[in-house]
Amino acid sequence: MATKRSLGVSLLLLGVAFAGAFHAVAALAFDSGLFVVGLGVAAAALLGIVLLNVSITGPPKEDA
Repeated sequence: MATKRSLGVSLLLLGVAFAGAFHAVAALAFDSGLFVVGLGVAAAALLGIVLLNVSITGPPKEDA
């Protein structure tokens, strides 16, 4: 069951992922060369959301 803390962390990571994607697009628009950094931050935040949700629900269960 998801708790308020896990929901808060998920929303925080979602915000970080959005900021990383926005900065990646801005890096392309202004040719700053930091496109990879923005994508890395967005990917790490999305990976964090996935890992957080897997730790809450546990590993997938096989139906017998």
